[in-house]
Amino acid sequence: AGLGHATHFPVYRSKWGDMGTLHRRFDGCNKQVRAEPLPAQGEDYRNLEYFLSYMSNGMETNGPGARK
Repeated sequence: AGLGHATHFPVYRSKWGDMGTLHRRFDGCNKQVRAEPLPAQGEDYRNLEYFLSYMSNGMETNGPGARK
């Protein structure tokens, strides 16, 4: 995730066939790298979301968006 990443959510992903949250994307990234799963809406994901949102302060919100 990079600067401004949080501004694109929620997002529709064709892979999901549905809208998804930033937390859903975090979970997908963890699965892709075979990391130990974290609890949905858990403190780690909330802290990561807060950090990404804080770093994106002042940036234009682009969501909801669409991705492959």
